[in-house]
Amino acid sequence: MKLRDDQLWFARAVMDGAGIDEAPRRLTAGPKQSATDRLDIYRRGYEARLVECLADDYPVLKRALGAEAFESLCRRYIERHPSRSPNLNRFGAQMAAFCRDELEGPTSKRALATDLASLEWAIVEVIHAPRSEPLTLEAFSRVPSDGWGDARLELNTAFRLLKFEYPVNAYFQAVLDGADPVAPGPARSATLVYRSGTTIWRSDLTAPAFDVLSGLVAGETLAASLSRAEGELAKLDPAEASGQVARWFRDWVADGLFVRVAR
Repeated sequence: MKLRDDQLWFARAVMDGAGIDEAPRRLTAGPKQSATDRLDIYRRGYEARLVECLADDYPVLKRALGAEAFESLCRRYIERHPSRSPNLNRFGAQMAAFCRDELEGPTSKRALATDLASLEWAIVEVIHAPRSEPLTLEAFSRVPSDGWGDARLELNTAFRLLKFEYPVNAYFQAVLDGADPVAPGPARSATLVYRSGTTIWRSDLTAPAFDVLSGLVAGETLAASLSRAEGELAKLDPAEASGQVARWFRDWVADGLFVRVAR
């Protein structure tokens, strides 16, 4: 049992700093370092690995904040949200909320960082989401025309729908393209993040397209979802409005967003 007790103490001391005052009793000193100093090497290495993990999930957030500010944010995040799992895939899940509540600086800086973190975390989630078999155009076309009003479309698991106060998808893409964009000002935007095969795609949406997809995500019928965009579609010529809706669904089906039509 002593070995297990020592292992548990060491893990807690490295991860949370708990019981580090016991280091002189549990560890041997080196020729140039005390037992506490030797333990601190592991503590710093563990924290550095977690910072690397967060930087891997949030590279554009790091670029927007600057390396020093991002590392400071990460260290405070680690203190507030210590890892509780041997798998680090979900370790950064609270970063958007942490930016909103804890990031130092003006409100605009926090809002932009929150949106960026939300977009980057959606990408992480889509990467790790289980595979779903998408609904084909052929299967979609087999639904009778009089059955669409009450139909509900089930969404692919590798899919996220996001709404932002800033145009963060455009900023994200500019960074990926090697540009040096300035931080954008506020401008509402909506982005679809999904996986097709092994490729992650991001697509900006118009406000009415976002409204319709939001209804489908919420489990509403197709008729109820389309009613969310009635105001915007009513501004168009009926033929143009019908064509726009048809294009949305043609693209969404082709992109593999839906897996089943439930009636």
